[in-house]
Amino acid sequence: MTDRSSATAVRRVLPVAPPLDAVAIPPAARREALAALAELTAAAGTHLDDPDLFHRPRWRPKLHRNRIAGIEAAQLADMLAAAAENRTTAGLLAVQSVRAELLEHPGRRPCFTPDALAELHRLLIAGDPNITAPGGFRRMTVNVTWADGQVFSIATAPGAPLQEQVERWHHWGTRTTAHPLDAAALAMAGLLTIHPFPDANGRTARLLGQCDLVAAGLLPGLLLDLDAWVELHRIEHDAALVAAADGDLVPWGAVFARAVTETARHRTATLTAHRRLLGTALAQVADDPAAVAVLTQLRAAPAVSAAWLRDRIALDPQPPLDRLRAAGILTDHPRLLGALIHPQLLDLLDSPYRPDLAGQSSDAEGGTAAPRRTGTD
Repeated sequence: MTDRSSATAVRRVLPVAPPLDAVAIPPAARREALAALAELTAAAGTHLDDPDLFHRPRWRPKLHRNRIAGIEAAQLADMLAAAAENRTTAGLLAVQSVRAELLEHPGRRPCFTPDALAELHRLLIAGDPNITAPGGFRRMTVNVTWADGQVFSIATAPGAPLQEQVERWHHWGTRTTAHPLDAAALAMAGLLTIHPFPDANGRTARLLGQCDLVAAGLLPGLLLDLDAWVELHRIEHDAALVAAADGDLVPWGAVFARAVTETARHRTATLTAHRRLLGTALAQVADDPAAVAVLTQLRAAPAVSAAWLRDRIALDPQPPLDRLRAAGILTDHPRLLGALIHPQLLDLLDSPYRPDLAGQSSDAEGGTAAPRRTGTD
């Protein structure tokens, strides 16, 4: 859903507040999502050294022209690249904090406190030129307008009511007995319908949804491209969310399970392609053990640098890096100063979720045109 001012609100959106043992996902959809996650976990376990670093957030392609007016093109590109790196850092901090909370409170589902949630939001939007509002909780009422003209009013008012709803969301999150997939889906719906931030509610909720799956042991790291999936299924996503706010949780549960299933299959296919490309590159330098040691580190990160490699391989990394660059196997990273990449691997990682890479036809259900957006998600 997207913020937009409007004089006429036709429906109030109440926060999703399910019972502690709520069920939202249909059984068949749950089985399919769990199977897709298990396949992805197995593929990651045989190929990746650090699943958290495999998917790095891309530049956000949608720009708000009124917010970036006057920014020179090269400066804007630098700002977008820096914002993408900030989202990477925020994601890593989020998933690491979830793992730390599991160690501190075993058996209790991790959930961000209101203060921690506000701080995560600040980190997640840091440096984004599309966002002019400060990080943290919103200070105004919100209306949401769909492309067809329907207007929805977020019922939770700013200030004390908003704080109270986020505290309820946290209370539910740490005490729910729902199946981990249902808990992840419903926590996401709860956050989206509280709409606690002036911008970036969607990306915050989707990051936390992945953290929930990691905490439950269903996902080894931040691997799913939920952002791109939602962009392709925006109408279905938003309609299911409004249904959940009206008390019908099943459409939202089904949408969440589909998003998990299809993005997990997509990432499994991406891993297969990544393994093939890296294997080809390793075969090119099979007679150079130092170059092999360097390239093997691309299982742990999408890019390498001399400084990063010095802590990870038992030799001076600069000579093999120079040889790999001279051979055209590695090239300068377009966004990370001092880092080198395998260009085909970067193209693969930068490619967003596509149905054809997730075992779906290009005209899969739900692939209708996305509604016009007027705010950042």
